[in-house]
Amino acid sequence: MAGNAERNPVKLPPWWTLDPVAEFRIGPRAFPGRIWTASGCFAYGLSGHDIASSEFDSPYTGLGAVVTKTVTPAPRSGNPMPRLCELPHGALNSIGLENVGYERFLQETLPELERRGVPTVVSLAATRPDEFGEMCEALQSTAAGYEHWHGVEINLSCPNVAEGGHDFGRNPETVARCVAVSREALPDRALLAKLTPNVTDVAELAAAAAEAGADAISVINTVIGLEVDLESGLPVLPRRYGGYSGPGILPIGLAKTDEIVQKTGLPVVGVGGIRTYQDALKYFALGAVAVQVGTAQMEDPFAAARVARDLTRA
Repeated sequence: MAGNAERNPVKLPPWWTLDPVAEFRIGPRAFPGRIWTASGCFAYGLSGHDIASSEFDSPYTGLGAVVTKTVTPAPRSGNPMPRLCELPHGALNSIGLENVGYERFLQETLPELERRGVPTVVSLAATRPDEFGEMCEALQSTAAGYEHWHGVEINLSCPNVAEGGHDFGRNPETVARCVAVSREALPDRALLAKLTPNVTDVAELAAAAAEAGADAISVINTVIGLEVDLESGLPVLPRRYGGYSGPGILPIGLAKTDEIVQKTGLPVVGVGGIRTYQDALKYFALGAVAVQVGTAQMEDPFAAARVARDLTRA
């Protein structure tokens, strides 16, 4: 590793003045850094404590937050296998939000995250707006005194049963309702709305979320994609379509981040395609206040820690 560092020295641009591992605020909370892991890409945030590295004390070194695997009102077993297809410039997944359900998460997972001192943002998904409020109320009731639970990221790219199965994130009014009921239950935690890129005007959705009480916007979620098995002539994934992530979506994430910042001025946490400190710098150059490392974190549990280290001036 040292040899690679010598051959490829970090060269930060002169405009970069932020300290990525210094405390900063989103809404009512102070986060310990600007480099986070993305939801679903570091499990619930408990799986890295026994991993060794010659470069880092742990995969949590320098992290400002771990966004948990998404939690839903009831446990979910997920979609049929296969669920993940690796591609030349990323991955296509159809996990189906497999998770233990929020009751077990509150009883077992969140207390353990707090005990281990993991800076945590809880990702939530639901099929009706009121379910977001109910889960946030339960979170607040259970973890009101927790020091390391910083907030909630509501996943607004899941199907809305009440409106015919369309994504929550496609309708500004529904986005606003989901955010409003969550905000009411979270008086002292940061509230982020994670938006889909699969829309024409993401800034309109961001504005609706902010007006309803969101402190920041996480953008983007995965892009709809499909891969074909040429031997069978059929889609690789049983459900045909999946969420495409990885380096191939970096330009899309940058464009959506720029659109929201330019049109609304809202705080944005940039997500999509980040593997290196250079990728993260592009988001920060466009006005993002923090970034999340996703697919790269699944490939290398020290990816986010490496980005944080490389962005830190000596």
